[in-house]
Amino acid sequence: MKSNALACFASVLLAGIAHATPSGLNNIPTADTAPNDAVVVQVFDLFGEGPHDLGTGFKTGWALPWFDLEYGLDSHVAPDPAGPLFFQTKVAFTPWESGLLAVGVAGVALTDFDIAGDPFTYAVLSQEIGFARLHTGYGVQTDGNTVLLGIDKNIEFLGRNLNLNADLVQTRDEEGWMPAVGLKYDLAKNLVFETWTNMPDEGKCEYMLKLNFVIPFGASSSSYEAKNPVSK
Repeated sequence: MKSNALACFASVLLAGIAHATPSGLNNIPTADTAPNDAVVVQVFDLFGEGPHDLGTGFKTGWALPWFDLEYGLDSHVAPDPAGPLFFQTKVAFTPWESGLLAVGVAGVALTDFDIAGDPFTYAVLSQEIGFARLHTGYGVQTDGNTVLLGIDKNIEFLGRNLNLNADLVQTRDEEGWMPAVGLKYDLAKNLVFETWTNMPDEGKCEYMLKLNFVIPFGASSSSYEAKNPVSK
């Protein structure tokens, strides 16, 4: 059972996907970072042709004078056994108005080193262009290099923020492509629902369901939506 679950996870990570905690769209990290006065706890389920892959993770941020830092952990939890445990981090800064540039690494194994695979290192630019935000970058991983392309747009739906998005990554060691379309919706002040569909050029579609629980702390804490729109 573990080999099947890990094979499913590896196929996603090798496509250049930051599987859980890095702030981003569906299968790509963006230059956005988590707030520095909150912890974002995530639970997620990837399912499709293979077995369900249930996981969890968290991320938080640290606002420094010249750049913003994000870091977090995530892991497969079911079916048994759980693991590997992965670390991710990135730094981001504003090179010009309405633009963000980030460099980071995801998938750094802290356990199960023999089956976890290699880290995914990336650089990505996120730019507001008025009607939407565009994201472009490149990621490097053993047998998993990929361009990172994405677009997202925030609209209001039933009085709350709805983010519509799409992204594109390469698969099969840059020989294939996998587009994905998704959405994020603010169910409550500090609860964001997230879902997307992976549409690989080979094989069947996969689906992700995710809940983001935003736990504020500190006297200056405010809602996740106010400081970090769901597009982040």
